[in-house]
Parts: sequence; C-alpha cells; structure tokens
Amino acid sequence: MTEARIGFYFDYDLDDDGSLRRAIWAHGTARENYKIFGDAESLDPTYSTNKYSMVFTPFTGVDHHKRSVMFCGALIAREDYESFNWISSRFLQAMGGKEPEYIITDQDPGIIKSVPLVFKTACHRFCMWHIMNKMPSKFGVSRSDYNDFMCKLNEIIWDDELEAAEFDAILEQIIEEHGLGANDWFADTYAIRGQWVMAHCRDLKMASAMWTTQRSESENSFFKRFEHKSGRLVEFWMRFESAMDQQRHTQKQLDNSDKHSSAKTSTYLALESHAAKV
Repeated sequence: MTEARIGFYFDYDLDDDGSLRRAIWAHGTARENYKIFGDAESLDPTYSTNKYSMVFTPFTGVDHHKRSVMFCGALIAREDYESFNWISSRFLQAMGGKEPEYIITDQDPGIIKSVPLVFKTACHRFCMWHIMNKMPSKFGVSRSDYNDFMCKLNEIIWDDELEAAEFDAILEQIIEEHGLGANDWFADTYAIRGQWVMAHCRDLKMASAMWTTQRSESENSFFKRFEHKSGRLVEFWMRFESAMDQQRHTQKQLDNSDKHSSAKTSTYLALESHAAKV
C-alpha cells in the first residue's frame, strides 16, 4: 500500500437502472493536504471526461508554494442541485467535517443553491477568472472601444491593493464612459461585486493566491488533460492517478529545494538576511 492510498475515502451513487450518476474520492495524502491548506478551496465543474458525458469536479486549494493542490475529486452525470449537494456533503464527510474559510465556485445555479446549505460557515465567493472570461462576449469584441474597456477593467480587477470604495468609484466611471448602465449582465455582475472582486475580499486569507489569473489558467490547463470524450472511466482514472503522482512529486521537489536553499535577498542589510533565514 502506497502513501497515497492510506486513508483513501470514496462513495458513489447509482441511478434506478444501476448506472453511475455520482462518485467522489480522496486519497489519504489529499486529505492531509486539506488539513494544512484547506482554509480556501475552489469547486469547478467544467471538465467533461468520458464517453458517458460525466463531468469531473475537483476540489482544489493552494499550497505553500502557491501551486494548485488537489483535495478531492468527483464525477457527476448531471450538473444540478442534487448532484452538487451530494458531492459537497460527501466532501465534508471525507474531511472530517472541517469547513474551509471560504469556497470559490462558478455561478452555476445548482452550486449557488447547494453551497450555503452544506457549508454553514464558509464564505462563498465566485471565481473571478470565470467571470472575466465572459467579459468579452458580454461587452462585444467587435466594439471599437473594446480594447480600451478591457485595459481599464484589467487594471483594477486584478489589483489587490485597491480599497473597495476606490474600486467602486473607478468601475462606475468605466461603466458610464462605455455606456453599460443599461446592460443587465453588467448590472447584475456589479451588484454582486462583493463576491468576486479582489478589492472587496482583501480580508480573506489566500485571496490573492487563489484569484491570480496565472493560477487559474494553470489549474484549468492541468485538469484539461483529463478530458477525453471518447474514453472510458478506467482511462480517466489512469490519467488522474498519473497526474496526482506528478503533483505530489513536484511538491516534494519544491519542499526539498526550499529546505536546502536560502531565499534571495535584495539588499545586504543584516535584517533582511536574518529574515531570509527565518
């Protein structure tokens, strides 16, 4: 028995005809990672996996190297409230009932309904990366002011030093300048800015690490490798296991590198040198 299989948790649910409709699993190593890094997690049901059209739904976080780390994996046949409620409940069971401080998801109606019912204390936030990916289509890439709009928006969206009031004032000006006051999607998105804009969530630990576009794109690229619409579940599992072995190996390499190296300093001050060693 390898380390990754110690404390392995799994559960599954079948349809009336005996077909698999939900499954969830967590390696012992992943559960230990959650104990350490589980103050913030994301739930992202965007990865189709196999010929049965099941959706891979990973629970992930960020480790001490600011890299994505897997806590738990799930497969669902339908993206509905019942499925999200089921996997979220089993996730908490796998993690000993410990809730994250906050959870980041997309705006799927089933997730929005299930999260507050399952996670009683966690703050629910929406993934800024997913919302920003919708911006071009909602604004209109053919508009002559598209590049100007996106440039102004990106300057404030990813700025983790802006105060909430300062962000609101700039964004309202951008909306007015580009005539978006009557756009329902922008109005609704602005109304919930407290759930996805970094300036409104600076008090949350790990917020900047969880919301950087580099991390989101890296995570998306990592899980995209599991997509194989003509593959069987066993093929998915083999790709998943290989990827998890690589993720754990990389984390150990980085741990070893940190243990036997010193942080680079910018000055020759004794204070900075001492801080680097600490």
